[in-house]
Amino acid sequence: MIDTNLHTHTVFCDGKNTPEEMVKAAIDLGFSSLGFSVHSPMDFENDWACREEDLDECYNTIESLKQKYKDEIVIYNGIELDKDHTEIDLYKYDYVIAGLHQLKVGDDICEIDNTKEIFASNVKKHFGGDYLAFAKEYYSQFASFIIDVKPDIVAHFDLIEKFNDDRSLFDSASLSYKLMVQLYLEKICFSCPDTIFEVNTGAMQRLGNKRPYPAPFIMKILKKLNMRITISSDSHSVDSLNYKFDEMISYCKKYGFNEIYVLKDGKFTPQEI
Repeated sequence: MIDTNLHTHTVFCDGKNTPEEMVKAAIDLGFSSLGFSVHSPMDFENDWACREEDLDECYNTIESLKQKYKDEIVIYNGIELDKDHTEIDLYKYDYVIAGLHQLKVGDDICEIDNTKEIFASNVKKHFGGDYLAFAKEYYSQFASFIIDVKPDIVAHFDLIEKFNDDRSLFDSASLSYKLMVQLYLEKICFSCPDTIFEVNTGAMQRLGNKRPYPAPFIMKILKKLNMRITISSDSHSVDSLNYKFDEMISYCKKYGFNEIYVLKDGKFTPQEI
């Protein structure tokens, strides 16, 4: 049983519930711990990240919940850091998740995680509809960001597949795509060998996708590179805190992983699955 989730969002960014509602739901599920990962404030206007003026309130709210529920559950105060974030004191957080939800192309924002139509339109506008060129830019920027920040966890590494579950946008099974992804994973592994990649069920829960991030071929590469993994649901509501966790245990085992990494006593520790 997986009794923790380190990738959760609340009303302080694009989540539906308050931090306390999420804590109570986690307790009801029998969780031993729960981590909050607010979206970092960004340097452009958007409707999904925490506002800069609300970040301290978010942090302090979660710190107060740590004390209020200390006899029932361990609470961790983390952050999901995006590439184009504003200035943030990362050292006060219990852990850092790195994510990339958009690319900056000149003065424009090329959104990845909005709708299929917006995503396709952006690729057409900025990359002439060449998804392989787009993917190369995405993985290049994401890998550089990960290597620079050295986060504890990498979020939804192949987020660009969110609207490509049926491969209607591009052929993610092509050799050229797979080799490109492998190249950037090897760069990350060389520079950040202790980085943890999450197996994330968010798109399964919100869009009905058939598989989690990362894709099976990426799982094989991660195993070959001896990289660490964890399981999360990228939860945005109380009803998705442990979404398909049992299935994800089987998914991880299928590709040779027999343990995931969890926070325990403030340290990332392997847990047998």
